[in-house]
Amino acid sequence: MLRLTTGTIAGLAVVAAVAMSATAQETKITIGGGPYLDVPQMTQAIDKNLWKKHGLEAKAIPFRTGRSAFEAMIGGQLDFALMAEFPAVIGAMRGLKFGVLAEMSQYRAGRIISNEKVDLKSIKALAGHKIGTTIGTNVHFMLSDLLKKAGVTAEIVNVAPPDIVSALVRGDVDAAAMFPSFYGGAKRALGDRYREFRISNYSTRFIFAGTAEVIEKNPKTVSAVLAALLEGEKLVKSDPAESHMAVDRVTKGRFKMEYIKAAWSNYHHRMSLEENLLDLMVREGAWIASRGSIKGVKSTRALYRPYLRGEFLKALASDRVNLK
Repeated sequence: MLRLTTGTIAGLAVVAAVAMSATAQETKITIGGGPYLDVPQMTQAIDKNLWKKHGLEAKAIPFRTGRSAFEAMIGGQLDFALMAEFPAVIGAMRGLKFGVLAEMSQYRAGRIISNEKVDLKSIKALAGHKIGTTIGTNVHFMLSDLLKKAGVTAEIVNVAPPDIVSALVRGDVDAAAMFPSFYGGAKRALGDRYREFRISNYSTRFIFAGTAEVIEKNPKTVSAVLAALLEGEKLVKSDPAESHMAVDRVTKGRFKMEYIKAAWSNYHHRMSLEENLLDLMVREGAWIASRGSIKGVKSTRALYRPYLRGEFLKALASDRVNLK
């Protein structure tokens, strides 16, 4: 039988009090995002609970799109959000309050996909064809920029993301500019009819943003979150194979392992804030303004620069921030 002396009981009480205090000191945060294949630093932080050593208790909430995560963050439902850069451009043009804390990765294998009706040896082959895309998104910007530079006129058809592969298979459209998560489905559905053209005019930038409130009122929390994500990136770089497995675990088998492995090389995983992100935001904003989607706003560097809050990442890794 175990006998507890008065001293032992007092000692256990102290240990329990310390444990309770440590738990109480953990800051609760919520992060929203889409497929964590795009941002494996986040995947590793979730899988290994890298938050804990930085005094954080993080809840990661999956969203179907980055725009949905951004809207939830602006609405006060999240502290942080993962998304492509495009929603941030729209948010800045509308004067919303948030900050971009880091670019997490770039997807460098964008493409236009077609069925057998288009011989996609060049963009000029798209002339006169119906091209499906989701209007008002980064892939629409990519397509418009591509057609303009090639001097090509085509009919652009608005198609919701879940319907775009079916529209291509049925022949409702002859080609499509879709989100990368649908590339694999298009290839499987079209089979021998599948055609593609790799583009070089645009890379999707996956960014990490925070609310104005957390940035201004809880700067230590922002730094702690970024520190955990930087640790996640070290794991991504040091052991890609294990990172593939982490994606599989965190997404609960959403992606087949062969797809994860094949897609990995299409990404550049590096947390940073660089001038070229700012340049892209200016280009995208000018395109949005030219379409009349947002009126009375001029797309300039001065508009977007205050939204790029590089001071937190710079304090942790100065070589990763290059902003004037």
